[in-house]
Amino acid sequence: MSSLVYGYLGPPGTFSEQAISAYCKSYGGRTKDFDSIRDIVKAVKADEVDLGLLPLENSLEGSVNLSLDLLYQHSELKLYREIVLPIAHYLLVQPGVSREDIKEIYSHPQAIAQSGDYLAEEFKDTKIIYTDSTAAAAKKSLEAGDRAAVGSIRLAEIYELEIMEKNLQGDLPNATRFVLAAKKDKDFGINNHLGKAAESDFKTSIICAPEVNEAGVLYRMLGKFAEENIDLTRIESRPSRQRLGEYIFYIDLKGSSSEKHLNSALKDVEEISAYFRLLGSYPKTVIE
Repeated sequence: MSSLVYGYLGPPGTFSEQAISAYCKSYGGRTKDFDSIRDIVKAVKADEVDLGLLPLENSLEGSVNLSLDLLYQHSELKLYREIVLPIAHYLLVQPGVSREDIKEIYSHPQAIAQSGDYLAEEFKDTKIIYTDSTAAAAKKSLEAGDRAAVGSIRLAEIYELEIMEKNLQGDLPNATRFVLAAKKDKDFGINNHLGKAAESDFKTSIICAPEVNEAGVLYRMLGKFAEENIDLTRIESRPSRQRLGEYIFYIDLKGSSSEKHLNSALKDVEEISAYFRLLGSYPKTVIE
């Protein structure tokens, strides 16, 4: 089994832990939790862990901008795998607490937003308090009998909480996409679940910026992929932080950069870009 060490956003009980734990059950490895996404990246750069699990986007709430910005800022990072985790939110309380007792509900802003319709309807007069993680919210719910937390079913197991309500996100398909990032000079050749050795559908991610910011430039860049009949699965813009009105683009594409037609399109886009970086071509895992 793999002896790799994976860094994730802790503490235990977060959706990040749920995702990486399920991944390690299939492929082996050890995990180490960190207090922030920035700390995960620092640990990867310092070789404290082999790979870091970064949350990238949620199907309901969109992108995790900090992860995108860190990938741009740290050019030594490369993506080696995608992990998609279906998300189900639960309302958790101390044993014996009733609905009428609840005066405060704690959770991470993303979890609160994803459960927004339920909370607005069922707890419209209840105080909502944001925490750094859903695990931190579970700890807060243990401090008083008038508190509840929104989080994963795993939190109920860890902190011995009761489930008052399940599937707070409703019928909307809720999933979070994570990526495993590592330094691009790492050799994972003996790990057949990472990189090109994996048996899976592949995705390719790039970051680029046009040479000249003018009308139609993005259309021309994307046209290079259309000419090769390549599917774009996502495009996102972020400020370059160089000057006002200047943006960089994150683009996800179906396929691997080793495929001739995709490689050709990538070269064409690179030629008309002031900045271009291949984040990686990587396989996908969907946690059941």
